Amino acid sequence: MDWEQMPGSVRAAVDRALGRAQQEALDEIEQILDAAMRVVERTAPAEPRVADIVAEAGTSNQTFYRYFAGKNELLHAVMERGVVRTRSYLHHQMSKQTEPTGQVAAWVEGLLSPLTRPDGTRPDVALSRLPVTRSLAGRAQLDDQLGELLIAPFSAAGRRRPDLDARVVQHAVIGTLARHVGAGTVPDEDECRHLIDFCAAVATRPADPAA
Repeated sequence: MDWEQMPGSVRAAVDRALGRAQQEALDEIEQILDAAMRVVERTAPAEPRVADIVAEAGTSNQTFYRYFAGKNELLHAVMERGVVRTRSYLHHQMSKQTEPTGQVAAWVEGLLSPLTRPDGTRPDVALSRLPVTRSLAGRAQLDDQLGELLIAPFSAAGRRRPDLDARVVQHAVIGTLARHVGAGTVPDEDECRHLIDFCAAVATRPADPAA
């Protein structure tokens, strides 16, 4: 008897069982991802060890490898989830501003905040501390998802190539984060303010129509 010929009560029972199994899998994955973030927070800029993540999650190697082929795949999953959260956070912060300059400034300040305010005020505070290594293949594409948020304010400011403006600012800010994370340092107030003002100033200069 194939699936379509199964009585409705049987199909409903199977759906419930599958739903429970899916939720359990999601819960275990979230547990591992959260543990990885906590371990990264403690060990950065060094790469975390799978053994430490498994211990932090209170799970087993068998469970870990049920979902992830290895550390590289896990770190990429952590990055993907972190970028989604960061993008939502940045969008929210930018939405509080009505002018392009304020929106750009909010984007820059939002990305800097995990380092300048290491007090858990961000849900993805460990994201900026993830090691920038070969294990994060595709990180550039994920970073681009954050930079895309800048296209709208630069476009509203009348910039001729808002996409390129967004890319330059993205590289400047994320490059600054990577430099400090790699050195184990924190940007001081003067450096942060200069970077914020420098990036926001691009939106104060409409492109020359003749250019």
